[in-house]
Amino acid sequence: MAAILSGNKEKLRKEALLKRAKLKSLKVENISKKITIELFKNFDFDKLNVHLFYPISKNNEVNTWHIHNKLSNYKNLYTTIFNENSKSWDCVCFEPTVKFNPGKFNIPFPSIYKIDLFKKIDLILIPLIAFDKYGNRIGYGKGVYDNILKELNPNCIKVGLSLFEVSLENIQPENHDIALDYCQTPNKLFKFKLKDKI
Repeated sequence: MAAILSGNKEKLRKEALLKRAKLKSLKVENISKKITIELFKNFDFDKLNVHLFYPISKNNEVNTWHIHNKLSNYKNLYTTIFNENSKSWDCVCFEPTVKFNPGKFNIPFPSIYKIDLFKKIDLILIPLIAFDKYGNRIGYGKGVYDNILKELNPNCIKVGLSLFEVSLENIQPENHDIALDYCQTPNKLFKFKLKDKI
């Protein structure tokens, strides 16, 4: 049975980050591969504009490179990069085969890309620290994902990626929080909202 945690966001964030920090890198890799396998069983990415966040490896995040590699035959993918001039995050479109460089906050970014619109994205994959049974999520608390999610079109499918089989009993959402539609863990796809199709 999944562990049930309770408490405020900051407490839950610390608990989940501590649990994640204890994982060996090989364990993170194996779980990430399993998440990727299950994700492609549950979703049909064909003809969708897919947005990926790329991992900060030292933080033991879900290794989304495995997902990237399975999408390598797609013409274009989307990601988010930090704009040093505006001090904000831009949506960019790129070919999956381009070289990546280390970027701001050690987040990899494509060496060749074009600025695009978040509203073009059909499905976005969001690495999580924790989530609850209602699709509320916990990130690093910097508001980056919140600002991006509010720019998406209303029909965009929001899929969380979690290393753990943990569904928090309740996370008290803030006014600006946008809930997930799904969360893919190594062994289960959590569904929070009904969509006409995947």
